[in-house]
Amino acid sequence: MDIRFLRSFLANPLRMGSAFPSSPALAGQITDPINFARARVIVELGPGTGAFTRLLAQRAHPACRVLALELDAELAAYVATRYPRVEVINAAAQCLPEVLAERGIPQVDAVVCGLPFANFSAAQQASVVNAVRAALRPGGAFVSYSFVHAQVLPTSRRFRRSLQELFGRLDIHPVFLNAPPALVYSCVA
Repeated sequence: MDIRFLRSFLANPLRMGSAFPSSPALAGQITDPINFARARVIVELGPGTGAFTRLLAQRAHPACRVLALELDAELAAYVATRYPRVEVINAAAQCLPEVLAERGIPQVDAVVCGLPFANFSAAQQASVVNAVRAALRPGGAFVSYSFVHAQVLPTSRRFRRSLQELFGRLDIHPVFLNAPPALVYSCVA
């Protein structure tokens, strides 16, 4: 396990959401809904140590911009060094509209998200999800996940409901080859 991820988790467990980085199986499921052949801009929220970032950097075509917003400065610096093809911004996910405006990007093709929404208040969840929805072009994909054990939490149920209400359709796929097992949520704008 990457010591950076564990150190960040120990410093702020609610912000990190897990003591373990996402598995390759989860990363594959998270990135599958993206149309890499057509994507011009892909955003990752909460890359951590880069489990999803690696696949985004590998699969995006050369003309596609890949941006990642990471709140933890140490993790942001690590991902920026490890994946120079990705523009890493040390900022909160709620800053997505400002980050895109500063770069002259009106809409994005996909947003993948590693944030622990089950640990977020209703206001935090709404702030991020509304920012994502506003940033996506028609037909753009939003892909996130939640841990299976978190499904009993009211915050997790609220997040799932908000996705269904905002996007109309929510596809859910289990990933058991992850510690802990997860459910991948994918939506289309």
